[in-house]
Amino acid sequence: MMPAPTGPVALSAPALPLTAPAHAAVDYGAVDFQSPVATLWVVGVLLLVGLAVLGHAVWRRRRHVAHAQRTGRNTDPAFLRDTRVEQVVSLLCLAVAVVLAGFSALGAWQTHHNVRGNLAAKYGVTAVDDARWSGAFLVADLTMADGTVRQDATVYFEADGEPLTGEDVFSETPGA
Repeated sequence: MMPAPTGPVALSAPALPLTAPAHAAVDYGAVDFQSPVATLWVVGVLLLVGLAVLGHAVWRRRRHVAHAQRTGRNTDPAFLRDTRVEQVVSLLCLAVAVVLAGFSALGAWQTHHNVRGNLAAKYGVTAVDDARWSGAFLVADLTMADGTVRQDATVYFEADGEPLTGEDVFSETPGA
C-alpha cells in the first residue's frame, strides 16, 4: 500500500497547441449543384401549370360574360365563382414558383460561393473565372495566390465539398 502524499500535489496536463496542426480537417462548405437545377425544373412545371390554368380561367370568364351580355341572362350563377377559384389557384401556383425560384437562386449563389471558398482554403485560389461543368468536373480558370493562372483546370468535389484538382484527383486509386 502506498503512503498518502504529505505535501502539495501538482497535476500536470499536456500543453494544448495554440494553432491547429497542418493535418487538421478543414470544414468545407457544401457544394450542391443538383438541387438548384432540380428546383428550377419544378419552377418551370409550376409556371406552365399556373399560366395554363390562369389562361383557361380568363378565357372561360370572358366567354361567360360575353354570353350573359349577349343573351341578357346568366346561365350558371356559380360559374363566375368557379373561374375565380381557378384564378386563385393559378396565382398561388405562380407565387410558389416565384418563391422556389428565389430559393434556387440562393442555393446556386451559396454553392458558387462555397466553390470559391473551398478552393481558396485548400489550394489558395484567389479567383475562379470562366467556370463551366464537364460531366462531374468543374472546368475553370484558377488564379493562384502568386498570380499564376491555371487555364481550364479540372476540379472534382468530394461529398463533403473538398475540392480535388491536378494530381489530387487521381492520387487515391481504389485497390492500389
